[in-house]
Amino acid sequence: MKNKTLLSVSLLSLLSLPALAQNGRFYLRGDLGGNLTSDTELREFFGPVTPDSKVKFDPGVRFGAAFGYEITEWFSAEGQTGIMANSIHSITDSTRHDAVFSNVPFLANVRFQLPRSRFTPYIGGGVGVSTAVLDSDEIEVNGIFMHGSDADAVFAYQGFAGLHYRINSQMGLSLEYRYFWADPAEWRADITFGTDTDKIRFGGTETHSLSIAFDYHF
Repeated sequence: MKNKTLLSVSLLSLLSLPALAQNGRFYLRGDLGGNLTSDTELREFFGPVTPDSKVKFDPGVRFGAAFGYEITEWFSAEGQTGIMANSIHSITDSTRHDAVFSNVPFLANVRFQLPRSRFTPYIGGGVGVSTAVLDSDEIEVNGIFMHGSDADAVFAYQGFAGLHYRINSQMGLSLEYRYFWADPAEWRADITFGTDTDKIRFGGTETHSLSIAFDYHF
C-alpha cells in the first residue's frame, strides 16, 4: 500500500508539471543596458600608494540573465548572473591606465510584484558572490606597471526596481534600475620585479545600472 501511495504521488507530481508550465510560473529573463560605477579606492599597487588614491571609471555596459519561478502571483525567486564592465578612466599618479574592470555576479534574488496586469511594478533584491576581474593592457603607477588579467571572488548584493509591460501571456518587457555592491577585491601578479608586494587592491565598488529586460514564461 505504501509503495502504491508513493507511486500515485509521483505520478500526480509529474502530471502537474505541464500545468505549471501552462500557468507560466517558470521564466527566463535577459536584460541589456548601461551602468555607472562610482569611484573607488586604490588601496595598494604592488606596494604603498598616495593616501586617498582613487580609481575612476567610464560609463559601461550591463548584461544580465536569470531563471526564476513565480511561487505566488506576487512573489518570485530566481538565480541570476551577467556582467557589468567599465573601462578605467583614471588612477591617481598613473601615467597609463589602459584597463577594464568587470563584475560577474552569481546572485540568488527574491522579487515582489503586483498580480499580473498589463503594467506591473516590482521590487527585489539578492545576495551572492561576484567575480571581480581586472583586465589590463597596461597600468603604470609611480613607475610600476602591470599587464595581464586576474580575478577575485567577493561578496556582493543588489537591490532593484522596475516596471513590467505584459506583451501577452508568455512574454513581457521591463524597464529596470539596479543598485549593485561588491566588496573590496585584490589581485596578484604571477611575476614581480623590485616591488614590495605582489598585490593590487581596490576598495568596494557600487554600480548603478538602467536596462531593458525581456522575459519569457513557460
